Amino acid sequence: MENICHTFLAALLTCACLVCSQSEALEADSAVPADGAVVYTPHPHFRWHRSQDEKLSDVYHLQIARDLAFNESVCDERLEVVSRFVPVMPLTPGAYVWRVRRADGEWTQAAKLSVRLPERVLTVRAGSDEEAVARIFRQVAAQCPARVEFEPGEYRLTAGDWRGVAALRAVHDVTVDGQGASITLKGTFLSVLDCQRVTIQNFTVTGERPGHTLVRVLNVDAARRQLIVRPEPGYDADVPRFFGGQGFLNRVDPARGGRHLGGFISTQEATAVPCAEQPGAFVIAPASEDALRRQEAGALSVLTRYEAPFVVMKQSDECTFSRVTLVDLPGAFCGGDETSAKSYLACKVLCRTPQDYQGGHAAVGDGRIGEWIEGCEFNRLADDGPNVRTMRMVIRQASSEDAVTLEDSWTNTDLRPGDTVALVNPKDFRAATADVRSVTSHRRDLRVQLDRPLDALAARMGVEGWPGAFLYRVKPSCEDFVYRRNRHVGGRGHGVKFNGARGWIADNHFENITGNAVEVGYSWRQGYEGFGACDVVISGNTVLGCGWTPISSHSPTALGGRLVIRGNRVSEVRDAAVSLSNCRDVAITGNLFESTRAPAKGAWVIAEGVEGLCSTNNRFAAGVPELRAQPARR
Repeated sequence: MENICHTFLAALLTCACLVCSQSEALEADSAVPADGAVVYTPHPHFRWHRSQDEKLSDVYHLQIARDLAFNESVCDERLEVVSRFVPVMPLTPGAYVWRVRRADGEWTQAAKLSVRLPERVLTVRAGSDEEAVARIFRQVAAQCPARVEFEPGEYRLTAGDWRGVAALRAVHDVTVDGQGASITLKGTFLSVLDCQRVTIQNFTVTGERPGHTLVRVLNVDAARRQLIVRPEPGYDADVPRFFGGQGFLNRVDPARGGRHLGGFISTQEATAVPCAEQPGAFVIAPASEDALRRQEAGALSVLTRYEAPFVVMKQSDECTFSRVTLVDLPGAFCGGDETSAKSYLACKVLCRTPQDYQGGHAAVGDGRIGEWIEGCEFNRLADDGPNVRTMRMVIRQASSEDAVTLEDSWTNTDLRPGDTVALVNPKDFRAATADVRSVTSHRRDLRVQLDRPLDALAARMGVEGWPGAFLYRVKPSCEDFVYRRNRHVGGRGHGVKFNGARGWIADNHFENITGNAVEVGYSWRQGYEGFGACDVVISGNTVLGCGWTPISSHSPTALGGRLVIRGNRVSEVRDAAVSLSNCRDVAITGNLFESTRAPAKGAWVIAEGVEGLCSTNNRFAAGVPELRAQPARR
């Protein structure tokens, strides 16, 4: 069996992904930044073309130095799977050279690079109000490249809506440097639309009002479908303000970093009114039978309210957050859509106090190129950690024998000729892929012409009519996503979620997260995102007390696969250490699985409908089988 596994593993690491195209050979003249380029960002984005005979096991070696002999090195990195790099440590202004090679092959010719500070500097004076801040940002468009510097100090800023205190539109090479400034913020700070290479750095941002409050359950009344709760001392006593919008109540575990224990009540569907019998207490109703079953008198529950994100970013490329700390902000780090190659470097989401129960939210993103997230710290998130999505579009009708028209929706994404899309039967998720030949330039009445006749696609999918069928862009989709060297402790949702092609999730620490630590290729019928993921390496992660199956990959479309799960330590599991469904070509090797309680599913690895699965050289406690596999169910 072990020899068979090693043979399979070698084949897996050399084959090509079904939805990932083969690319041009690695050449110096195809790299970005090009030789002689001048950049105005301290975190340049480096990219190069992939080789035609790419292997999943290949490692790229990248060097950045100050001299042509590469003796004065400032960066020496080995990168798996992805063909890009973003430095966490900022490059100071000056001249550099860089080169890259595949494995131990020949180096590309060294390319020269000059990092400069923009000559135009716009200053935001300490204590400026919203009008003064907005006025400074309005001057940026005519002065790119530019630098907006906040004087160190305290700022109190309020935005009336998601358009933000200030806005950047169609600008490039702009650095917004807080220089250590602290902002007390209500609403969105900055709106970024159709921009390239915007860097936001060196801020600490605290929510004007907490994004949550903590309550003690006084009584569980199943007959009346209600809870009676009282706010804990030191927490927001205005419980009704958390209701009427998007949010939830959920029980938390004080002994495990605020990990959530269920008892979920939606604040959109319930109300909170003062309790006549108990001053200072509130009646929350209606509550489901399941929620009440998970609550009990004396339990602690957190109330969360979702509000506007720190930054709204749309249709922008190579934008970076560096050393930005959010403290108990009720909104996400960054909202928006179709933003490619966004980066979060050494950023933090923190609680107001170390003993608190919520730090805030991470980020949601989608685009052609995935995010680079490194050196970040996420504490007690109200929901999922970084969520990298592939958006679901819905077909309205067939418009010709080889073209479909999509419904008008905010989920419609940037499609271009040459893209690969998946067409999906919404009843059983059977899928077929095709390439885009042409597409209209606007999102409304979006017409997509394909390289295959619709009849052939329908036969493979098992659909009789096209209205209501799903369409996803699968290539390029969140390509070259990197999530490494981050720390995520506590919280309600999952750790990191990834849909797309080529991802590297490595050397992270996950602890006491209610959901799974790593969700790769997630999707569900009721949601609007996710088709699967391919060419993903999950390696070197430490996972302590997280989720049902801490590392998982599910692909109802059966388009996901080519996964390597290697060298991870997974401790204290509930159902299993790894869970897979409808994937293909998966290698699980060199991991440590351990738990004081045996996995509830009866094995360390559970797999359903997985073709080409190899699990070898893993370490685990005796008495529990390594693998339990079963065929797919439709």
